[in-house]
Amino acid sequence: MTRLVLGGYGPAIGVVDFGPDGFGAPVEIAAAEGPSFVITSVDGRFVYAALESEDGHVGAWAVTDEGPWRPLGQQPTGGAAPCHLALSPDGRWLVTANYTSGSVSVHPVEGDGSLGARTHLVQHHGPPGPQAHRQDGPHAHQVVFTGDGLVVCDLGLDSVVGYRVENGRLAEVTRSAMPPGTGPRHLVIDGSVAYVIGELASTVTVCDVAGLSLTPRAGVSLRSPDATGENTAAEVVVAGEQVLGSNRGDDSVTVLVHDGSSLRRTEILRCGGSWPRWMGLVDGQLLVANERSHGVARLLPDGDRWTVADVLDWPSPTGCAVLPS
Repeated sequence: MTRLVLGGYGPAIGVVDFGPDGFGAPVEIAAAEGPSFVITSVDGRFVYAALESEDGHVGAWAVTDEGPWRPLGQQPTGGAAPCHLALSPDGRWLVTANYTSGSVSVHPVEGDGSLGARTHLVQHHGPPGPQAHRQDGPHAHQVVFTGDGLVVCDLGLDSVVGYRVENGRLAEVTRSAMPPGTGPRHLVIDGSVAYVIGELASTVTVCDVAGLSLTPRAGVSLRSPDATGENTAAEVVVAGEQVLGSNRGDDSVTVLVHDGSSLRRTEILRCGGSWPRWMGLVDGQLLVANERSHGVARLLPDGDRWTVADVLDWPSPTGCAVLPS
């Protein structure tokens, strides 16, 4: 069995056991207000959460065999609405994307797993994208460590910003422009290629990667040509030869495959709920956190498709993380 940590807009972090036959019974394991994104330390001893509010904080907990987990305190991020976290490869630094304020914070991770006082806060600046109702300024949405440093998706600036990380401080070294109005939300790097999901345009842009720089190569829409109504894309996942993108509004998962230097749609599947904010591959199964229908759907591979097997009830889920044993 695999143990999952559950994040969301509810009043607590949860845990649930997960295996080939589905989910066990979820348990509220740590009180937390709006833990919208959760991650674990590499050894599974600690869990960290973005506590998404205008007065942004990050929290830490020590994992125990018996609940509740021991709280290790919170630290202010210095920004508004923190929505994404990442630990440095050596586990010494926690980096946070603050969405509303468009900033990135760095906190040291102490020996006992707790977080120290913030060592750096970088405020993004630059010309916003053309979709004024959403791109009214910088909006940092994801932080990802690579072998060369850190990359940050900024939805408001239509950019992916590359940073060198040194002693708890960030130094911008490159800024990669994405197609105007796409609103880069998340990316996944697969070797020398990155797939950047554009929340506002419902697209995936294929990029060549050189160090911390991304060069857009081609893009594809996640929606069918006859789609109507509002839609915002949310998550991108690489699953073998497929690239998967989630659609909030259409409430679907789009399957993309390689087609020369670009991608093409092959299937648009139901996501098992409403408002699929997060997706992840766990033990060969696709998990989809459907925020507005209050459930995490489990999808099984079925040839080139994915089929909903069951749904775990959880309040406003917005992300999951595997807890190493």
